[in-house]
Amino acid sequence: MRISHFQAIADILLGDAASLARGYHAIIADPDADFATEDARRRCAIAINAVGLAVDPDRYRAALEALGAQTRVEPICDRCGSADVFRDASAEWDCATQQWVLAGVYDSTTCQVCEAESDTLCDWRPCASETGQSPVTASVPAGDADAERTQQERTSHD
Repeated sequence: MRISHFQAIADILLGDAASLARGYHAIIADPDADFATEDARRRCAIAINAVGLAVDPDRYRAALEALGAQTRVEPICDRCGSADVFRDASAEWDCATQQWVLAGVYDSTTCQVCEAESDTLCDWRPCASETGQSPVTASVPAGDADAERTQQERTSHD
């Protein structure tokens, strides 16, 4: 490990919420960022996101929103490029609201086109319809996109 890697780790651990949000945004928004693989980019984004949420969740989320880091994304099969992918989930009955509420989403993703199945099948890319361009790879931790999607599903059913 190079000394610059140790400096980066120290910056992450000692960073304030706004700095961590800027770092996270830079990782997911810049497809030319210096990462050996997309998996390395994804892992780094997950680590920065986790520390940001632990340091000061409210300021971190606010800083992300201000940076526009909450770009709408879609999962793309990393094997065939299809957006026709799905994940299994479980729901539980909520007596107070009298409706089924999403209880959890399982890790495994399946592609409807090539029938590939894996916990790490998808690349997360900005929605082509929102950018007006073809998608550019931007690895977003799945948990973030899933949490946003789950919240949208809950509010759309109300």
